[in-house]
Formats: sequence, structure tokens, C-alpha cells
Amino acid sequence: MNRIYGSCTGLLACLLLCTCAGQEPLSPDGLIRLGTRAGGYEGSATRASVNDLAGLAAVGDKVGVYGVVTTRTDALYAPLTSEWNGTPLMDNVRTTGIDAATGMLFWNGDYTYPLEENRRVKFCVYHPYAPVGTGGDNYVEAVAGQSPVLHFRLTGTEDVMWVRPVIGSRREAPSALLFEHKLTQLRFRLVDDEGEFAGVTVTGLAFNGVNTASTLNLETGELGGWSAAQAAVPFPLKSPAAISGTTEMPQVLAGEVMLQPGQPVFRLTLTTDSRGDYPGIEIRPSGGETVFAAGRSYMVTLKFRDRTAVALSAKVMPWVMDGYGEGIVE
Repeated sequence: MNRIYGSCTGLLACLLLCTCAGQEPLSPDGLIRLGTRAGGYEGSATRASVNDLAGLAAVGDKVGVYGVVTTRTDALYAPLTSEWNGTPLMDNVRTTGIDAATGMLFWNGDYTYPLEENRRVKFCVYHPYAPVGTGGDNYVEAVAGQSPVLHFRLTGTEDVMWVRPVIGSRREAPSALLFEHKLTQLRFRLVDDEGEFAGVTVTGLAFNGVNTASTLNLETGELGGWSAAQAAVPFPLKSPAAISGTTEMPQVLAGEVMLQPGQPVFRLTLTTDSRGDYPGIEIRPSGGETVFAAGRSYMVTLKFRDRTAVALSAKVMPWVMDGYGEGIVE
């Protein structure tokens, strides 16, 4: 048999976005203007499908914005109820673009803050945008008296993000918006130090038995229950990859896959053009971690050994703190 060893390294990231009003006084006309500032916490690296202003601009027409008027003083910390009975001031507004240079968000139409000083707007922002509906793979469920809920189905390439709500008014600039990645992310690199797999090409990686459908409360950020996919979720391999990496120069596969967080193990099948398939490879977190966390990206290193059992070990580095792990697949 052949042995495949693996190690993984991870990073924890988020996007820090803020309203333009946080940088300068609100306009006398009271128009709501939102902008972005790319980057993460100082000293942290970022790695995600959307990880900077350029990446955000690339999906600039896929951000959804809710803005609901309220007089509650605890609106920042508690979910609203009766406020959701009527039509929100900004009712699942879809951005039309994001300026890559300035970070300004654009949408169709103008929206203004209420004139009354005791009336403020609570903003709930998310990605990717989905229309209001009652069925399908991706839609927002809008029920009177309740927070809107995003229903989504993963294919492995989606980057689901949510921002903690902020409050704004004519006299109160909204706080900075912090987009949080709600999924966990896996990337891969290949190592064949002994050259035993020279001339062998990896043709696919697929995750078996993973859950793909869930919900996200757009006000609280809570994920709902998950349901399993009928078929395996593939890693988005750009093209077949001839195995050639070494420990000193690992061969990084382009792309990443986003999956359900909170899982203790993922199982995958690696396929090749001339050595057959390697099913049941298990990847587990370690370094004190027991599950794959949301907002962390794990670099999985697959090490190839000839004529031995298939095995895997993993090294996990969260995006902020280090972690380690190992596992065996036979």
C-alpha cells in the first residue's frame, strides 16, 4: 500500500469594515453612506476567499444590507421583534458595487436616517446576498416579528460572512463593521520527498459525508442545523497536479474549500491518474482543539510514501494562535 502523511497549518482572520461616517461627520442631508476599510486585526495575517479590499470589490455586488428603524436603547445587544413587523428602511438591499480604491459601497436609490433624535437604524450586513424567498438553495426567509434568516447550500467555494449589527443615526455614526467568516476553510499542499510518486498526477480531492445546507440568522449571527449532501463535496482543483513538492518546497494546490465548522474530523478521497484512489483519509484538529473552528484556515500537507500503509498527520496553526495535530488513515 501507499502511505500519505499530512500536516496542516491554519490562520484566523476577519475583515474589518467601517462606515465612512466613522471617519467624518454625517452629511447634513442625512443620507446613509457606507464604506469599507480592508484589513484585519493588527499583527494578524488574513486568508480567506475575501480577505482584503480588492477581494471585497470583486464580490461587490453580492453584499446584502438590512437597516431597521428602532427606538430601543438595547437594540445593539438584543434582537428586535416588533420592528421587523413592518418593511425595514433598508430591506435586504443588494450592493451594486464596491470601489476598490475608496471602499465605498454602492446601491440603487438613496436612504436617509429618521429625523427624530430617538429613532436610530440598526444595520445587519451579510455575504453572499440572497433574495427574499420561501425555497431553493439560497434565499432569505423574512417572517414578521422575527430576524431575517439566510438559507444557504454550500458547494465548497462559498465564503459565508456576517457582520455584528451596528447602530447609526443623524447624530451617531455607526461603529466599525467586523465581518466574521462563518465557515472553516481547508487548503492543501503536496510533499513527495523520496520521489516515489514522480509522474503521478492528483486528479481530485473530495470530501465524503459532509453537511452542506444550513441557515444563518442575519441579526444574531447564529447558524442553524445542518443537513448532509447526497454526493461528495469536491475540492475546487484548478487542474490536475503532478506530484512534485518537497518538505523544503511544498507544492501548494491553488484554491480552498469552505465547509461546516465545529466538526471533529473530515474524511476525503484522493484520486490519481495512475495509482488509483486513496479513500478514507481523515483530517483532525489538534493542539488542544477538538473541532475545526469557524473563521480558521487549515493548510493540509499530504506527504506521499510508497509501498506502506496510508497515514496522515496534521499540524494546525489557527490564524492567531499555533496548534498541532496528527491522525492516521488506513
